Amino acid sequence: MQGVRVEFKPFRATLYSFRILYGVAHLKLHSAFRDAPEEVLYEAAHLMLNKRRGARPYGRREAFDAYVRALPQQVFDMPGARRSSQRARDEVEVPGVYRSLAASFDRVNMNYFGGRMPRPRLCWSPVRARRIVGTYQEHSDRMVLTRRLDSLHIPEFVLDFVMYHELLHKALGTGRRGDGKRRVHGPEFRRLERRFPRYREAEEWLTRL
Repeated sequence: MQGVRVEFKPFRATLYSFRILYGVAHLKLHSAFRDAPEEVLYEAAHLMLNKRRGARPYGRREAFDAYVRALPQQVFDMPGARRSSQRARDEVEVPGVYRSLAASFDRVNMNYFGGRMPRPRLCWSPVRARRIVGTYQEHSDRMVLTRRLDSLHIPEFVLDFVMYHELLHKALGTGRRGDGKRRVHGPEFRRLERRFPRYREAEEWLTRL
């Protein structure tokens, strides 16, 4: 391989894309990575290359995963992000093939919110996104989850964990840091997130998607 070319794009359904063309690796990362530390970019490049080669394990990814978990949802609503009206129409509220978002919401609402959480609009994403497994859009009270969770190969508790994570966003809203910037995953959010009984197991499943 003759080199690596990195570009930053305002993706909505993924955090990256990767291909090798004429011996050059072309890595496209979400615009949120533009100011990422060099270690994060290094791990991202090696992660993509090792995945393409079929090498397991994929290599070190602690810095990459930590950076992804800290990304605020608002970065995926950036001006210029690609979003067609057809894609918006393709987001559906009907049950999936194997999993039901409504049933997951009912379980999580009863177990963690005492059944008092108003139900948002629940949608499956029109694409099988890998790294963005769910998002809650506060302005429209809409939750969109990746179709990759609509599978019998992924345990039901993993879907419920993502549902719980996104409902925490609905419950807590967006706070502010000391410098005035938005804080989406603050200490209270992380504390409540870890109340999920199979938190670590669910996180491990999500890293393998």
